[in-house]
Amino acid sequence: MIFTKKRTYKQHDNEKDSFYKFSAKKLSNQNKITDSFSSDICIIGAGLTGISSALHLANNGLTITILEANKVGAGASGRNGGQLGIGMRKDQFFLENKFGFERAKFFWNIGLEAVRTVTNLVNKYEIDCALRKGIMHVGNTKRDYKYFIEEMNHMQKKYDYSNYEYFDYKNIKNEVASERYYSGILSKDSYHLNPLKLTYGLAEACLKNNIKIFENSPVNKIEDKNSEVHIHTNKQIIKSKKIIVACNGYLDDLLGSTRNYFMPINNYIIATEPIGETLAKKLIKRNCGVIDSRFMIDYYRFSEDYRLLFGGPETITSKFVKDAKNFVAKRMYKVFPEMQKYKIEFSWGGTLAISINRLPILGYLMNQKLIYSHAYSGHGLAMSVMAGKLISEKILDKSNRFDMFNQIKHIKIPGGNILRRPIYSSAIIYYRAIDFLNRL
Repeated sequence: MIFTKKRTYKQHDNEKDSFYKFSAKKLSNQNKITDSFSSDICIIGAGLTGISSALHLANNGLTITILEANKVGAGASGRNGGQLGIGMRKDQFFLENKFGFERAKFFWNIGLEAVRTVTNLVNKYEIDCALRKGIMHVGNTKRDYKYFIEEMNHMQKKYDYSNYEYFDYKNIKNEVASERYYSGILSKDSYHLNPLKLTYGLAEACLKNNIKIFENSPVNKIEDKNSEVHIHTNKQIIKSKKIIVACNGYLDDLLGSTRNYFMPINNYIIATEPIGETLAKKLIKRNCGVIDSRFMIDYYRFSEDYRLLFGGPETITSKFVKDAKNFVAKRMYKVFPEMQKYKIEFSWGGTLAISINRLPILGYLMNQKLIYSHAYSGHGLAMSVMAGKLISEKILDKSNRFDMFNQIKHIKIPGGNILRRPIYSSAIIYYRAIDFLNRL
């Protein structure tokens, strides 16, 4: 079995316009590939999945190498909204209907553990990533309160979980000072943080654990060679017993038709100038992250220096919009009209991968010599790190939890790479219409 990458996914937007790049101290990594070599484990992708896999495999007598086509954290890991949420991308009602209660409870517990895993790593390696507690889910329609109350009661009764707090129409406006919302539910076990600082901090931990990270080293071909796998870069070949592919939305053709189980989409974020703690807490009282209830969501929070980081609109073409700043600002001004008098200093985009059922895709090829994980569907900050932990458990034969995800039957997008964008584009238009009608 041979996989050949026809092209390397190149970032389309301008990295210098990312607030995260501005805020984070540059990673010091001088490793360069000068010759072919062997490694027990070779990981493709220096985002959170790849780095987490390496860290969880460290100190087990294995040589571990990470190859990154761009720079550490250059993909979604260093570009996302920074919302570290519990659970899966789909709620427990969906999971119970699809898998039954016991398996749904397994996924719920994984979602809780995912957040704890991130916070434990932050504490263990003393990573300064502006970790703050709480994510508020706000209701855009008058009907959303019914769902919030039903969810709270269900989680209390079925899962003995009570770390949510509900806010009605009057009280939600004291929490998030916007006229757009009718209700809200606060997830007290969720967090928000600076994702690039987190990624750099974990990468530094890898380097200290003698894990080699080679940046600017795109992989062009993966070749199954009996008891090992050959990974071809531009000039060298790395021979490995196990390979982990952690490319998410930047996978391209590297694993052939595997990419047809998810859709890569581009999402955008802006960052204002600092507005000060006083005004910030007038807008978001608890300084928590905020996510709205629409299909095409808005998500936002304040940075460590009290800039409003606001994201949400997405595009499904392979190209980034030319004016991401105004593309996002229109939505921000609908939520907080008073922000029009503040300068927008940064705007950037990134690519994420979305599966049809919104659940992550974990699997293996080449008689389990190749393991992959991707398609976190906008819920990847916690789950990408957790996926690395599950991958390590699979390789070290410590548990079967990886296989619980591998057993999920994902739907291939019809028409392969030719039709998947038109099909998904049609779905986006449909759900945008639903969001609009729900506001009427």
